Amino acid sequence: MLLALSFLLPPLLRRPNQQVLDETTAEIAVYRERLRELRAELRNSTLSEEQFSLARRELEEAMAADLATDTTPLTKLKSKRHWITALFLLLFTPSLAFVAYQQLGAGDQVARFWAMEEGSQQEMDTMRHAMEGLKARLAEHPEDVRGWQLLGRTYLATNEFAKASEALGRAYTLDDQNPDVILDYAEALAASQGRRLQGAPLKLVHRALELAPQHPKALWLAAVNALQTNQDGEAKTYLQQLASQLPPGSEEERMVRAHLAQLAPEMATSGATTDARATTETRASATATNTKEGNTPAPSIEVKVALDPALQSEVSESSTVFVFARAAKGPPMPLAAARHQVKDLPITVVLNDSMAMMPSMKMSNFSEFQIGARVSWSGNPVPQSGDFEGFAEGIIPATSSKPVSVVINQRVP
Repeated sequence: MLLALSFLLPPLLRRPNQQVLDETTAEIAVYRERLRELRAELRNSTLSEEQFSLARRELEEAMAADLATDTTPLTKLKSKRHWITALFLLLFTPSLAFVAYQQLGAGDQVARFWAMEEGSQQEMDTMRHAMEGLKARLAEHPEDVRGWQLLGRTYLATNEFAKASEALGRAYTLDDQNPDVILDYAEALAASQGRRLQGAPLKLVHRALELAPQHPKALWLAAVNALQTNQDGEAKTYLQQLASQLPPGSEEERMVRAHLAQLAPEMATSGATTDARATTETRASATATNTKEGNTPAPSIEVKVALDPALQSEVSESSTVFVFARAAKGPPMPLAAARHQVKDLPITVVLNDSMAMMPSMKMSNFSEFQIGARVSWSGNPVPQSGDFEGFAEGIIPATSSKPVSVVINQRVP
C-alpha cells in the first residue's frame, strides 16, 4: 500500500507553475518566428510596406490577446483539484486495505500463530529451566544414569542432537547393559546423522536385541533401518515379531499391521487381529473413527498426490514415493508416512495414527501439520540431494475435513 502511494501522490502534489511558464514561452517563440517570416517577405518584396505594417499590427494584437488570458485561476483550480485527489487517496486507500483485510485476511490465524509461538516459547523456557536444574544435580551426582538419560531425552525433544548424544553417551558409559539406555543412545546418534541408523546406531540396536530379543523399541528401530536400506524381508520379520507381542486391537498393533500391509498384504492379516483392517481403505476408516482421550477424533487427513508433468521424464516409475505428515511446530521427523511408487501417481492417501513412524510420536499428539510428498531415488525416507518433493499450501489443522492437494514439483538441493 505504501509503495503504491509513493507512486501515486508525487505527481498529484507537484506544482504545475513550471508547465504554464513553459507554455507561455512556447507561444512567444511562435509569434517571433512569424514576425521573422513577415520581415523576410518584406525584404523579398513579397509584401509592401503597408501590407507588412498591417500584418505586424494584427500579429501583435493576437499575441497581446493570447498573453492577456489569465491562466492563474485555472492553475489554482488544477492545483486544488490535485490536492483533493491526493488527500482522498491517502485516506481511502488504507481504509479500503483495512476493510478488505478484515473480510478476506487471516487475522485470526495470525493471532493463533502468535499465541502458539508464545505458548511454545513458555514451554521451552520451562523445559530449559528444568534442564538447568537437572544439569546442576548431575554435576553433583555424575553417576546418576537415570538423570543422564532424562537429560538426553530432553535434548532430543528440543532437537539438540549433539548434546543429546553426549548426555546419553554418558548414560551408556555408566550402564551398557540396559536396553532402554542403549536404544535412547542409538536414537540420538541416528538423529545427529540425519535420522539414519546405519553405522554406530545400528550396532547399538543389535546389541539391545542381543540383550532383549523382544524389546519393542529395538524391533521397531531395526525395522526402520531395514526400510531405509530397502531390506523389505528383514523389515517384515522385525514387524511380525513386534506385532505378535503387542496387545490385540491396540493402536500400536494397528500401526504395525498397517506397515506390514504396505510391504505384504497377506502378512498384515496374520495373528489374532486378522480382519478387514489389513486393507488401506478399511484401515483408514478404522482410524477415522478412533478417538483420543476426551472423545476427540484422532487426526485423519486425506492427501491427493500428483507429479508435475514437467518432471515425468526425470523420474522412474519404480522410484519410491513417500507421503508424509509432520508437526508444524515440533520435531522434523514424519509423524505418519505412506510408501508408494511413482507409477501409482496420482494417488489419494489417508494419513493417520496407524501410519506413525514411532509409537510415541503420533499425529494425535499435535494439532497442526505440514503435509508433503517426496520421490526418493534411494528409497530412503530421509530426504537426499536430487530427490523431488512438494508440499501442501499452508498449515493443515488436525480438524481439517477437506482433501489436501500436494504436487511434487521441486528438487531437493
